[in-house]
Formats: sequence, structure tokens, C-alpha cells
Amino acid sequence: MFNLTQIFNPKNAPTIMQKDEIATLLKTTPEALDAFEAAYQKQESAGVSDNFFDINAKTAASFLPSRHAGVCPDEIIERIVAELLGKAKVLVYRDDELSTISFPTPDIPPITPSELSVAGEDIPQLTGNNGMRDIPNSSRAVLYFYRQMLNATSEEEKKFCYDHFRQGLDILDLDPLLYEIIGTNRNSMGYWLPPLLTGVQRQSFFKVPETSVLKVPLTLLQLTRLPYDGLHPSTIKILNQFCMKVFGLDVRKDYFIKTGTYSSKYDFRNAKVTGEKEVRELGEYLLFIHFQACRMASPLATPTIYGVSTTNEWVVREFIPDKGNRPCIYNGMPLRTEYRIFVDFDTKAVLGMNPYWDPDVMKQRFGYGRDANTPNMLHDYVIYRAQEDILMEEYRRNELLVREKIREMLGDIPLDGQWSIDVMQNGDDFYIIDMALAATSALSECVPPGLLKPLKENWLPVIPKAMN
Repeated sequence: MFNLTQIFNPKNAPTIMQKDEIATLLKTTPEALDAFEAAYQKQESAGVSDNFFDINAKTAASFLPSRHAGVCPDEIIERIVAELLGKAKVLVYRDDELSTISFPTPDIPPITPSELSVAGEDIPQLTGNNGMRDIPNSSRAVLYFYRQMLNATSEEEKKFCYDHFRQGLDILDLDPLLYEIIGTNRNSMGYWLPPLLTGVQRQSFFKVPETSVLKVPLTLLQLTRLPYDGLHPSTIKILNQFCMKVFGLDVRKDYFIKTGTYSSKYDFRNAKVTGEKEVRELGEYLLFIHFQACRMASPLATPTIYGVSTTNEWVVREFIPDKGNRPCIYNGMPLRTEYRIFVDFDTKAVLGMNPYWDPDVMKQRFGYGRDANTPNMLHDYVIYRAQEDILMEEYRRNELLVREKIREMLGDIPLDGQWSIDVMQNGDDFYIIDMALAATSALSECVPPGLLKPLKENWLPVIPKAMN
């Protein structure tokens, strides 16, 4: 019998063969699984990583100044919240109906700088009309690189300019035009969800979680460009009160949160919000995961990754409880069977299909990365190996059914081009939970050679009349 209380000590890191043996033990011995999880949870509570990208939103929130320590008058905070609500639009899918919710523009004069001065050092870092920024016309910089990319005469020059353009979208201060450019990203949920629901509502096999997609007001989204640990108490109050109202949150419910393009579910503490305290802090969690994703595009990040949160949307969804009581990976995510299907809406064809939790990919990631012997990776490798046969048997049992049901629906979804569609199985229910452009989706190697088309991009927005 393995000493399961000791294996998370780096000095006792087991070999791959020993990890597989532990996984086999957990399959047949519930008491061993309980001991394994208890040892892991004890280790997890021991400390906080000094790597910024390992910090979750709830831990980061504890670093912020107290929400109750500020001196900004409540009347100022409430007026700013009202200003932000007047600029907000929310796409809501609930009770099988899709609607758009907007809020009345407050019938009061805009907040002025002199009014904010009464807050002293706790001055709010945004109003509905103004926000803090260093560069007033960032769109000029990104459009410069976009034009240079279009005119480039070599692939090397084209890539250099494209990389700088995309990086700028994620890290530069926002102006109205840059905000609109970011809003053209077709990977963002507000783009593909309405067409998807058109197809879903004409069949009865697939479900979609209840969802609210907020087009984040510009001055609020600009907070993702400011240092997270520099937020003032008044700013935090505005952020959380705004999200409570704009999403119509219920402190008795659990929620799944993400940006329009990024769920941060690989640390599930970022994605699941549960309990009254967390629901009331949901705004700062959304801000943190968006801020963290933007920092991935920083020149200081290693590697630099742009596009994770090239979006001006925040999303709050119902949390779907796990019917199978599956063990969890990624700090709390139930390991449910998921399917990734590649489709072509132009030809109405399914191009390929793969298990989302692909065994080769998962075992390589958990078992052979540079961090393979860290407690998180060790835990997730063992849990995945213990569940691998169950996941793959369930996948194979339903593969043809899911593929055919997707194919039948393609003609009812008014999208064009090639996309990936992610389906999560929960008991006998099948939820479509995500979509992305096929050319930028992982696992595309399941598509036969020659079928996947290069991605055609157009980042030039249709400019609203108010900006002309």
C-alpha cells in the first residue's frame, strides 16, 4: 500500500509507473481515493504560489484593500454604478429564450472630477464616462501594425507586424476605436451564441446552459489595463455592485464565469462562484481573470501569448452540477466526458471529432511536463489515469450519436466557415458549452489532411454612427 499522505512531498515524487499503480489502486479502493484527496487538499492549503499565473481570482481578491476601508461616499458609488448600467447591454439566454437587456440612462448629470475629489485617496478609478489611462489613442498604434501587415512583402515581416497588432489589442489602453476592433473577434461568445441558439431551439437533443453575456462598458474594461493590486476600495465596490445588478445575481445560486473567450477553467477556482460571499465578489473575479489573460500577452510573459482574452465581453452562466459525482482535476472541475467536433458550416459537414480530454494530450501534460512532480500535476495525472477508461468508454459509446446530432443541426445555425464545437456530457444530458474558429482550436489534427482551411481574418469594425 502506498503512503498516500506522503506522495505530494517533492522528495517522495513517484515515478510514472508508480503514479499508474496509484491510479489503479484508486479505481478499486474508495478509501484510497478519499485518503489521496485528503492528502492533496492538506497540501493545497499550505501556501500560495509566487507565480502570478498560478494565483486564482479568489486568492488575488484577498490581496486587495478592504471593500469597507474606503471613504468614498455611497451616493457617489451608486451614481457611477447607475452611469455604467446606462451603458450596458446584456444578451440573456434563459428559459429557452434569447433576449437583450438594456438599462435606462440615469436622469442625473454626469459625475464630475470635483465631485470625485471628496473621496480623497479613495477616488474611484472610473465613472460611466471616464477612466484612467496613459495612452489616449492606442488604436493608432495597432492600426499602424495592421496596415504594415497588409502591405508586408515577406512572411517574416508579415508575422512581425501581425504579432505586434494582436499583442496591442490585449495590453494597450483602450480608446473607443480600439474597443470596437476588439469587439470584432468572432471567437467571442456574443458573436456565435445567438446563431448557435437558432439551431439548438429547433431540436431537442442538445442543451445550452442559461447564459448572460455582457458587453462591458469601455471605462470598466479599461480596468483590465490597470495594475490589479492597485484598485481602490471604491473601485472594487463599484465593480461588484455593478455586476450584481447587471447580471441579476442571486446569492443562493452557483455560477460559472468567463470572459467572452476565456474561462480559466484550468484553475477551476477561477470559474466556479459559489456561496453568498463569492457571488457578491463576482465582479472582481471576472476582472481578475480578464486582467490575468491580458498579462499573458505582455512582453514580460514567458512565453508571450496573445488572444486569450481579445474580447470586450464578460459571461455569467448557470453552473451545471455533476450528476455522476466524478472526481475533479484542475482544482475542482468534475472530470466529465467531453467531445470536440470540427464542422464546416459552408458545406454542412462534420470534419472530424476527438475526445476533449484526449488521453495522449492529458497524460503528456500531467505526466511529462517540467512541472510534472508538482502536487497539482501529480494529483491530476493520477485522477485522470484512474478515470481514463471510463471517459473513453463513454466517449466511444456516444461518439456516433453526438456526431450525427451535430450534423443534423448544421443547416439551422446561420454561421459560415469552419468551427469547433465542444459538448459536455452530464449523465444523459448533452450540453454545447463552447465554440471557436477551427483554425485556432486545439485537437484539429483529428481533421483529415486537406480539409482544414486557412483562417481569413478581418479586424476592421463597422464604426457606430456616434463615433463618425
